[in-house]
Amino acid sequence: MDTEFENAKQLVEATIRKIGLDPATTTAPCASDTQSAWALKRGSVQVLVTVTFHEDEASTYLRVCSPVVTLPTDPTNQIALLRRLLELNAAGLANAAFGLMSDRVVAVSERPAADLDAGEVEQSIKHLAAVSDTFDDRFAKEFGATKT
Repeated sequence: MDTEFENAKQLVEATIRKIGLDPATTTAPCASDTQSAWALKRGSVQVLVTVTFHEDEASTYLRVCSPVVTLPTDPTNQIALLRRLLELNAAGLANAAFGLMSDRVVAVSERPAADLDAGEVEQSIKHLAAVSDTFDDRFAKEFGATKT
């Protein structure tokens, strides 16, 4: 593991404190010691912040992910929603993109931890929470998706 990993963890924990939460109570379980994660509640949405050391690259990454909705059961609405997600990704969400994790639509942002600063960590958390909070109601109303 490298110092980038430890520095990124410290930046995330400092940011969590700055936004009024306790890093110790927001820690999420991880499968290995090359990853640290925190589950945060921001408004009505969940945000998962992860710092991961990728051994194959010898690099550390910051990833912020927020569930938006569960896909609608109607196949026609699913296709329409997936098309909208691709259109939104192409239009540019500014440091975010939509993706799928199983049947859940998520908003995600990831960057290398090299030269990471506290402002970027805070912006990533707030931005992903805002994206998720903005689109969960829209997707539920327009496509019959279920808010997570």
